[in-house]
Amino acid sequence: MDQAANNELATMTEALESAFANVSRTSVTDLGLRQLSELANEVGVSSFIGRVALAGQNSDGSFRVQFNVDGDGGFVSLWPEWAFELAKSALLSDKRIWVISNGDPLGTNLLQVSLMAT
Repeated sequence: MDQAANNELATMTEALESAFANVSRTSVTDLGLRQLSELANEVGVSSFIGRVALAGQNSDGSFRVQFNVDGDGGFVSLWPEWAFELAKSALLSDKRIWVISNGDPLGTNLLQVSLMAT
């Protein structure tokens, strides 16, 4: 990924963190998640909730994840190690994850990955 793309992702992440900092008492309910997804859309990023169907490591050391969006198909890509660890935890515990990305939830687009209690 080039420096311009890194700068764009950093700017989007900062905008998202600022927007979330202004939210008080949002719970992990359908309504709460919808509100958080709307905030993500307002700062120009995408929000997805789903399950990890596959998480593994390739012989070259890269990490592959298949993320299935609830009700909307799946995406397979190489994820950075920080996101892979959350995906692996979600797979092993049968939990959903919330992915915020710059476009499709592919490894190079990931801004935030959160393990969900529900």
